Amino acid sequence: MAHDIQQSIAEVARAIEHLNRAFEQYAEDLRKGGDPQELQQWIKATHAMRDSGNIYLTWAKHYARAGGAGTDEESELNEFLDEGAL
Repeated sequence: MAHDIQQSIAEVARAIEHLNRAFEQYAEDLRKGGDPQELQQWIKATHAMRDSGNIYLTWAKHYARAGGAGTDEESELNEFLDEGAL
């Protein structure tokens, strides 16, 4: 069971990172030819999504450790918590 939890956390981390990159790519597209006001709103949304994802992952790892299912893959998971380029 502990391995399932660790694996699930890693999968969620990868999915969140994929979403973050998609949001950042859209921001780059807006920079190249979009409305500046829309870009500013999108950058705020991108930051909010990244921060929210990081919060959920932090809590998931906390509860996994508290429940004895620790995250031996902690260093691997942290690479997914990229602060992003925006």
